[in-house]
Amino acid sequence: MKSDDTLVRMPALGEATTEGTVARWLRRPGDRVASGEVIAEIVTDKVSEELLAPVDGILGPPLVASGSVSLVGTVLVTITPRAPDEPSLPPDGEGEAVPPATAFAGTDTPARTSPLVRRLADEHGIDLATVAGTGPGGRVTKDDVIAAMAPRAQDVGAVPPQPVPDEEVQSPSPLRQVIAANLVRAVQGVPQAWTLVEVDATALLAFRDAHREPVKARTGLTLGAFATFVHVAARVIAAHPLVNASWREGSGPPGAIGESGGRVVTRRSVHAGIAVARPGGGLLVPVIRNASGMTLDTLVRAMDTAVGGARNGALGAEWYVGATVTLNNTGALGSVVSQPILPAGTSAIIAFEAIVNRPVVVAGHAIAIRPMVNVCLTFDHRVLDGLEACSFLQALKRSVEGLDASSDVE
Repeated sequence: MKSDDTLVRMPALGEATTEGTVARWLRRPGDRVASGEVIAEIVTDKVSEELLAPVDGILGPPLVASGSVSLVGTVLVTITPRAPDEPSLPPDGEGEAVPPATAFAGTDTPARTSPLVRRLADEHGIDLATVAGTGPGGRVTKDDVIAAMAPRAQDVGAVPPQPVPDEEVQSPSPLRQVIAANLVRAVQGVPQAWTLVEVDATALLAFRDAHREPVKARTGLTLGAFATFVHVAARVIAAHPLVNASWREGSGPPGAIGESGGRVVTRRSVHAGIAVARPGGGLLVPVIRNASGMTLDTLVRAMDTAVGGARNGALGAEWYVGATVTLNNTGALGSVVSQPILPAGTSAIIAFEAIVNRPVVVAGHAIAIRPMVNVCLTFDHRVLDGLEACSFLQALKRSVEGLDASSDVE
């Protein structure tokens, strides 16, 4: 390393991010790179970002291998200033192709696209050579690929039968690899407990139906059962701070008691993470901030932006940090009971299952058919015991079953 080398460090992909993974290097040691050129792809369990060269120069050997997890601020590679008589490279990596190498990603895709754009195109079978770029200098952007996806979704031509092998070995995406590693750490590091409560959804559905048209007229969006549930749940969570909390390890060894022991951290604001299944695979959790203080209209708009943006890869890293609790619409997948894994940094994840008509015992010991839904809760047993967890679920059950269809949504 020379004294005038520029150090390229692991960036912070959001205010709460402490580490990232170098998914792949896109340039080789000794390559001339231009300021602003993409040299690597960085991923966390929530988002992918491009690592840009901060200056013109010659790229040094990587100090972190592909697939390695590094703390924010770690030096990943150096860039040596080019010689005074050496011509500058044009922006966007024009003028020099990257040959394939074992540790570095070669590519035969158009040079004026980012790794994120290429991945989105690959997932949906889009040939980038056929997409007209609207970005600077004709660069194909993510919006261009999304626009190209629309007409393809309408194609229903017959597909000739293909032989199916007995076994197929797949290489998980960098995002899938990071999600897998984080989930293993979450299960191994947190004592997770689980419970559920049965809820009569009659009042919830009546409330949704009564307010669907007014909400549609004001927002242009359709009010669903899950958004109605989130609207109720956020307020109940605000009244149960241990559900909106996390465990923070102390400075002492595991099990330390006193000033060096662990702490329970509660929050005043409910920042609701909404679990969203990504079309190309993986689960993203965009965050709706201050959900407990939102009107129904505001919440419906926020959820539409968060869910649609997560599915299309249109949200920035700031959307995926700061969740204090997570809500999951597992019922949309047909699930009636599930046991979700608790995300790191929170004490509770709530699953809203499928609403199913079932016979139940009602007042007077009569049998009636009611739309019933299971609401499941996974919680950090260091923060909550069964008493607190079940007290919360019972309060949530009462609030959902006590909804008044004629009440004001404000």
